[in-house]
Amino acid sequence: MSETGKDQTRFSFLFKKYINETCSVEEAQEIAGILGNSENDNSLKNEAGFQWNSLSLGINEDLIPVENRLIMDRILDRLHHRIRLQEEESIGKHFRLNRFFGIFARVAAVIILPLLVYSIYLTSKTLKNTQLGASQAVLQTIKTPVGMQTDFLLPDGSHVWLNSGSVFKYPVSFAKDTRQVELIGEAFFDVVKDASHPFLVKAGKMNVEVKGTRFNIINYPEEPLTELILESGSVRLFSGDYNNQKTIALIKPGQLAILDNAQNKLSVSDVDVEKYTAWKEGMLIFREEQMDEVARKLNRWFNVEIVLQSSELKDYVYTATYRDETLPQILELLKISAPIKYNIIERKRLPDNSYSKRKIIITKRK
Repeated sequence: MSETGKDQTRFSFLFKKYINETCSVEEAQEIAGILGNSENDNSLKNEAGFQWNSLSLGINEDLIPVENRLIMDRILDRLHHRIRLQEEESIGKHFRLNRFFGIFARVAAVIILPLLVYSIYLTSKTLKNTQLGASQAVLQTIKTPVGMQTDFLLPDGSHVWLNSGSVFKYPVSFAKDTRQVELIGEAFFDVVKDASHPFLVKAGKMNVEVKGTRFNIINYPEEPLTELILESGSVRLFSGDYNNQKTIALIKPGQLAILDNAQNKLSVSDVDVEKYTAWKEGMLIFREEQMDEVARKLNRWFNVEIVLQSSELKDYVYTATYRDETLPQILELLKISAPIKYNIIERKRLPDNSYSKRKIIITKRK
C-alpha cells in the first residue's frame, strides 16, 4: 500500500470496518495483508493515531513525538513476528474460515490494542505538560477490552501483563519513596528490584508490598475473591495506609493467597503456579478444575456468557491445556470429557447499536 490518498482512504475504510466488526471475509483478508506488510508501518501509525483521536475528547492530535517512535517500532516488530509465526503454522494445512478469523483476530489485537495503550500513554504525557504543574502527580489509566490482553513497561522498567477486562493505574513518575499502582482485574508483574523504593499494589481490599518479584493478582469486582499467586521473590500483605500499616501475611514462592472480600478472611496454600500465570503466554490451563471455574475463565478469555443449567454440572472436573483453539473447539473437547451438550446463542444488535455477548447454554446430556 502506497502513501497515495486513494490507498490511504481504502485502508481507513477497512480499519473502521474491522473495529466495528462489519468487514467481509475478503475485506478481512485484505486488512490482514496490510497489517503484515512492514512497508505499511507509517500508514498504520497515522491511521491508528487518527482513530484513537476520533474516540477522544479535547486531546491534542499531535500524539507521536519523535522521542517515542522507538516504542511504536517495537510494537510493529511484534506484529510482524506474530504474523510470520502464524504463517509458518499454516503451511501444509487446509485454510479454514474459522481458523483464518482466529489468526486474524489475534494478529490484529497485537497491533491495535498496544497502539491504543501507546496513545493513552502519550495522552497522559501531553496532559501533564499542558494542564498540570510539575509538582502534581499524573495518573495514567490503561484498560484492556474483554477478550484481549496487553503488556507494557512502567517508568521504573517493571513489566506488567494486563489480562482481559482489566484497569490499571499508575503515576507517570513514581514518588521519591515508593512505587504505587492500582489494579482492577488481573495482571502479572515482573517488578524491578529496588529495596529503597518498595513496589505497592492496591487490588481492592488487598494491599501488597514487593521489592523485586514475579507474581499474579486477580481482582475482578464482580467476583467474591481477590487472589495473589507468587512465582518468585517475596510478598507482604498489609492493611491500612502504607505509613501506618499492619502486616497481615508474608507469602512465599509457589503459594496462593486468597482474600474473601465479604468476610475479610485470608487463606494461604501451595499451588501449581503455572496454571494461574499461563494466560500471559496465550495458554489456558485447567488442572482438576470444576466446571464453574472453567466457565469463568472461558467467559473472560472469549468475552462470552456461559450458563450452567444445573448445579450438578459444577461437579464435573477437567484437566486440559489450550493454546490456539477456538471456543467451539474447546466446547467440543469438553463434550468428550463429560456428558454435556451446549447451545450457542449468537450476539444480537442492541438498541444502542452495541452487541450482546454470545451466550452458551450448557446442559447435561442424557
